[in-house]
Parts: sequence; C-alpha cells; structure tokens
Amino acid sequence: MKKYLAGLILALMLVGCSDPRLDASSEDAFEASLEKVVADMDDNERQLFTEALMIVMLTGITRDDVAAAQSGNMDELSSPFDHLDGLTAAEVIERAGEIRAAQAR
Repeated sequence: MKKYLAGLILALMLVGCSDPRLDASSEDAFEASLEKVVADMDDNERQLFTEALMIVMLTGITRDDVAAAQSGNMDELSSPFDHLDGLTAAEVIERAGEIRAAQAR
C-alpha cells in the first residue's frame, strides 16, 4: 500500500498546476490528449501511468462488452475510454490504486 501511496504522491507532483486531462470524446481526441498528459513524464513516470491506465481501462470492460464481442456485435461494445474522460494522470493513478486495493480485499 505504501508503494501505491508513494506512486500517487509522485503522480500528483508530476501533473503540477496545468493538469492536462484526458478527452474521450473520440479515439483521436483521446490519443491527442494522452500525448499531452504524458508529454513531460520521464520513463518511470510514464510506466507508472501506463500501468494505471491499463488497469482502469480493463476494469471498465463489462459483461455486456464480452457478450457483444463473442457474438460479433462490435458496434455494441462500449468505448474503453468513456470512463477516463476528464481525468488527469493523478486521478487515473488514484483510481488504479483504488481498484488494486478493492481486489486485495
């Protein structure tokens, strides 16, 4: 837990005052905003954020998404980016920490 808290504190220091946010209005917008979010991160910070992003994105997959994918109804899949809209890097890392903590219970 201390490791995650240290990561969260590091992430909060990284985002500074400007706090670029993820934009999930479209895939292109998400990619552009993602580039802005990670632009000033070093390799370690980027790795921490990337791991957190994957945890949050994968946790957003629902049973309906799995069923739609299995039946070939790709149009019915929800966007993996929707629940990331408007989040800063620190918020993504915080959410990943919450998910990890909930899974450890």
